Amino acid sequence: MLTALRASVASQARPGARNEDFVLAAADVVVLLDGAGLPAVLDSGCVHGVPWFVRTLGTALHRLAADRHTGLRECLAAAIRLTARAHADSCDLGSTLTPSATVAVARAGAERLEWLVLADCTLVLRLDAGDVRTGNAPTGSIRTVSDHRVSHVTTAQRAALAAEVDRLGPAERAAAFARAQRRVMNTAGGYWVAAADPAAAEEAYTGSVPLDRLRAAALLTDGAARPVDDFGVHSWPELLDRLEAHGPRHLIARTRELERSDPDCRRWPRSKCHDDATAVLLLPRTAPG
Repeated sequence: MLTALRASVASQARPGARNEDFVLAAADVVVLLDGAGLPAVLDSGCVHGVPWFVRTLGTALHRLAADRHTGLRECLAAAIRLTARAHADSCDLGSTLTPSATVAVARAGAERLEWLVLADCTLVLRLDAGDVRTGNAPTGSIRTVSDHRVSHVTTAQRAALAAEVDRLGPAERAAAFARAQRRVMNTAGGYWVAAADPAAAEEAYTGSVPLDRLRAAALLTDGAARPVDDFGVHSWPELLDRLEAHGPRHLIARTRELERSDPDCRRWPRSKCHDDATAVLLLPRTAPG
C-alpha cells in the first residue's frame, strides 16, 4: 500500500487483444511497462510471449526498487538480467525480435520522488516553483519526461521503406517495418528499451523532485499519451487536469473516443487504430481531497 502517495490506476487492452502493458503500485513504488508486440506472422523466439515478459520483468523491477539504497538504473539492469536468466534456456534471446518493453518507475522516499523513464513511456509532473532535476525542459509548472527515439527511428524507416513495401499487403508491410525497427533496437544511433541486454538501463532518463513541491504526477504508456503525443488535441496541463478531475479510466475512455473518430488512421497516421493504454495518477497524501 502506498503511504506517501495515493495511486489511481487504469489499464485497458486494445480491443480484441491481450493487454501487453503491466503496472504495479505498492510500497511507494510504481512500475509501469509497455510491452512491444509483433505482427502475428513474426516469431519472437520466445515461447512465453509479451504478457509473460512484462509481468516477469515488472515484478522483479518492483521488488528490487523497494530497496531505496539501490539506484533505479541499477534496479532496472538487475531486473533485465534476472528476466533473461528466467527464459534463456527455452528462448532465443539473441533474436532481434525478442520481447521488449518501455519502462517508467516512480519511487517515493522520505523527501524526494525519484523517477526513471526508458523509451516512450511518459512521466508528467505538476510542481510548485523550485529547482527540479529533470531530463526535459519545463513548461510552466508542468514537467514531462519521455524518450521518443523509437518514434523518430520508425518515422524515418517508414519514409525510407515506403517504395519497397508499397506492393505488399497490410500484414507483410507491418512485418517489414517491424523487422527494420528491431534491427536498430538497443544500438547506438537507434533506440533503447528493456529486452535481454541490461546495458539498456544506462540509457534511461532519471531524476528526482522534492515531495513537498509535488502536487500530482502521472505515468502513462504511449497508448494513454495519444491525446497529446499523437493526436495533439490536448496539452499536457489539460491531460493532467483531466486525470486529477476524473481519474485514469476517464482518460482512457477519452483516448478510445478519439481513436474511434479516426478508424482508418488518416487524420492521425499511426500503425494501429487502437493501442493498449495504461495510466497512473499519483497524488501526495497531504494533497487536499
